[in-house]
Amino acid sequence: TKHFRVQTDDPRQPHAELVITGTVAGYVEVTPARVSLVGSLGEPLVMEVRITPVKGFPFVVKEARALTGQYIRIDLKPLGKKPSESGYLLTVTNIRQEPGGFGDYIEITTDLKEKPTFGVPVNGRILPLKDK
Repeated sequence: TKHFRVQTDDPRQPHAELVITGTVAGYVEVTPARVSLVGSLGEPLVMEVRITPVKGFPFVVKEARALTGQYIRIDLKPLGKKPSESGYLLTVTNIRQEPGGFGDYIEITTDLKEKPTFGVPVNGRILPLKDK
């Protein structure tokens, strides 16, 4: 539900309140919705993201690509014999070799006309090794 206050040129009613109510139907479930890769230098940092079509909106993933790809490697595999219904598994792996933070965005392109692209934000933080 959203409320809007509208200014009009009607002197009898200079303002009107509009209310819009509805249900937003999703086309895809992305779990988790964002990737966070945090750990110590040299430690393997990998996160899996499940991409599942919502019932009634099957789709095929045409492409998955990182906008920069500087510090991550991605791998997309179909789940089951009909990935357009069962979904995909996106694996994101850190490849940064020095301490520091980074961000990226994975863009997923599909054949679904209602939602041809969607994305998965990525953030990472590689911590230096601690002295013993």
